Amino acid sequence: MGQDAQSRHATTEEIELALNGAGIDPQVQAAILGHSQTQLESLLGARTNVYCLVAPGKKEDDEDEDSPDRDDDEITRSNSAVRHMATSG
Repeated sequence: MGQDAQSRHATTEEIELALNGAGIDPQVQAAILGHSQTQLESLLGARTNVYCLVAPGKKEDDEDEDSPDRDDDEITRSNSAVRHMATSG
């Protein structure tokens, strides 16, 4: 189904036939046909919570490399928060 771009215009009946033909579990079929993202995630054991962090690059100026600046502290706190969210999610 995902290989054919025309499938996005398929009717519910056509999708149901394709799912049956592919041997998809009936509960998964019901979740897909019912547009139930939560049920589908549960059946597949998937999570949609994705976290993305883009840390700024280091400044290239005459600052002392030995003493961390405020930006470094903020990045460390942000990274810690992201790790916490990813593990507790």
